[in-house]
Amino acid sequence: MKWLILIFCGFLVFTCTKQKEQGLNGVWQYVSGEYTFNDSTTTFTSDDVNSMKVYSDTYYSMNTQNKTTEEYFAHSGSYALNGDEYTEVFKISKNPEMIGQSETFKYQINGNQLKISSDWLKEVWKKIE
Repeated sequence: MKWLILIFCGFLVFTCTKQKEQGLNGVWQYVSGEYTFNDSTTTFTSDDVNSMKVYSDTYYSMNTQNKTTEEYFAHSGSYALNGDEYTEVFKISKNPEMIGQSETFKYQINGNQLKISSDWLKEVWKKIE
């Protein structure tokens, strides 16, 4: 009976961990964001910004267009999860200076909602696929 309980507990821990890792996989659409630079905070919603992020097991890709200014941003690369943090490593970027750089964020998944945060940003994304 002890072995059965241990196996069940191990399976439960593995399943919960795996679900969190796999929970990032898919297509996410930008909902809103708050960005702080030089003591000034700017807020955008999906009315202002059209952005999608796609995650596989270890790679991601993001495309963003500001609807007002028509600025376009894009980057992709690998990512790694570590607890409630994940790190993106930029392999391709519209900004060549970012290639080879990395950025670490806190993340939280609640149902089909992804929240990403750091010292300078707070974003909300909705899983669409």
